[in-house]
Amino acid sequence: MSDRDGLKPLTELCTVDIRNTWHVCINRQTGEQRPVTVEDHYAEIELYPLHEQVPDRIATQYDVSRNLYLYAWFEYRFFNIAEAQVLTVLELAMKERIGEENIKRYIKQRNDEHKAKTGKKGGLRNGMKTLMEYCRDHQLIRNEGFSAWRRHATQMAYNKAEAEQLKWAEEEMERTGKTEIELPEIVIDKLPPDPNYDHVQRLVDNVNQMRNHYSHGSTMLHNQVLGRFEMVSEFINQLFEDHALTKEKVH
Repeated sequence: MSDRDGLKPLTELCTVDIRNTWHVCINRQTGEQRPVTVEDHYAEIELYPLHEQVPDRIATQYDVSRNLYLYAWFEYRFFNIAEAQVLTVLELAMKERIGEENIKRYIKQRNDEHKAKTGKKGGLRNGMKTLMEYCRDHQLIRNEGFSAWRRHATQMAYNKAEAEQLKWAEEEMERTGKTEIELPEIVIDKLPPDPNYDHVQRLVDNVNQMRNHYSHGSTMLHNQVLGRFEMVSEFINQLFEDHALTKEKVH
């Protein structure tokens, strides 16, 4: 049996991809579940626009990515095409903001410093990670500008509580012979950001690997790509936003 999706039939062009119907929305107050709708899908991606200071040529390409996400409602495999596209737009935005001559000087400076320190020729090249390092070193982006940095401490506390709860459940089932245990919802109070967590450096170390994974050919298939849109939109908005305005917004 073939795993190919094939060309979508003309009569089904505007029909939801069945894989999007496998998910539900849960009301946290009542516990009631309902199917995810196209309106839910639209509302998700609508949360991540670029502000007006971003050049139109960047914003246009970014919205290609957002529209791919929208149309993934009808073609599930567009989710990962949208993710690949939005990472490409991030690189385009950094090149636009930094400028070719500035990145050349930065690379030469870094390579000269490496040679002076080690006696060996530096090997830094113009690529996505180097562009991100430039943004880091010139403070074009900051931890405070990312929602993920502000959520990190709370998320780590939740993960710890979840791991402890699952460990207890496994031990309890082994002790009692039960095959099921109902676990209460984990509630974690919102914690202040962890000043020791460097989210910018985490992005520098990891984002280019994901982009390269797609660039070299990928069969990855999942719909968990909204976090990438959050990161890219916040990254690009910082690049083209006055620092004083950014500081006012996030504090």
